[in-house]
Amino acid sequence: MKYFLLICAFLFFNCEQKEPILVDQITVEGQIEEGKFATIYLTNSLPFKGRIDSIEVSKSIERKAKVILSNGDISEILTLKKDDSRFPFFFYRSNTIKGEQVKNYSLSINIRGKEFISETTIPKKAKILDVSFSDWVDDGVANPNFKDINLLIDNDTEKTTYFKVLIKKEEEDKFFSANPFLLNTENIKADQFPFKINYLDKDEEDENKRINKIRSGGVIELKFVSITKEQFDFWKSIKGDLTTPVNSSFSSSVASNISNGAFGYWSGENTVSFKFKIPK
Repeated sequence: MKYFLLICAFLFFNCEQKEPILVDQITVEGQIEEGKFATIYLTNSLPFKGRIDSIEVSKSIERKAKVILSNGDISEILTLKKDDSRFPFFFYRSNTIKGEQVKNYSLSINIRGKEFISETTIPKKAKILDVSFSDWVDDGVANPNFKDINLLIDNDTEKTTYFKVLIKKEEEDKFFSANPFLLNTENIKADQFPFKINYLDKDEEDENKRINKIRSGGVIELKFVSITKEQFDFWKSIKGDLTTPVNSSFSSSVASNISNGAFGYWSGENTVSFKFKIPK
């Protein structure tokens, strides 16, 4: 999945101004999942114009914040952990509080004399009724060597639910955004509905073409993640896993549920995971 700082990097490497314009703004990528500890990734916004280097990127990671999590019964100060498999490599994690659907989770981030607060709840897990595969259709021609994944999803017609979809090949070391990445049921009135997923990448020989990474006989892992409306609105405001236009800054036009002008989200999540071998 492409995280905030990858969005930043795109902006940096595609602009020509020599002097950077600095933005002192905290970015938050926080989630708590049912049965799991909370994880909070913090960075300080980097220049959105000008040139930067890897040292500046590394310095952007916030490691001196006081992060407090409460579930209404108890509170705890989160501890700093390291994960070299992703960026930012440092994050804050709870050690006592785990996610439960019945609780509200309050987050407080204190740094440089400012406090950033937010609240969230954990949505229900999606109910997937069926999984099937169909031949990928490229330029109107079915190609049996590649597949699309078809889900049949149970729908609560009394309320709108929100999802993001992550995908990877078995040999890949991290998940990426599926296509489509986001889904909500706002305009779906049926008790169940189909949802087609593919996993496309740029063709190295032709940037205008896309290749399907769901190959017949391969092994694919999929995460269908229930998220809050606040996280959905954030990703939607930056077009899901796409970047904002070159030379644009992180502004109030980007949805956020963090107070005091922070950028990002604090969100409950609930994941249904799949791992399957794609039929030939």
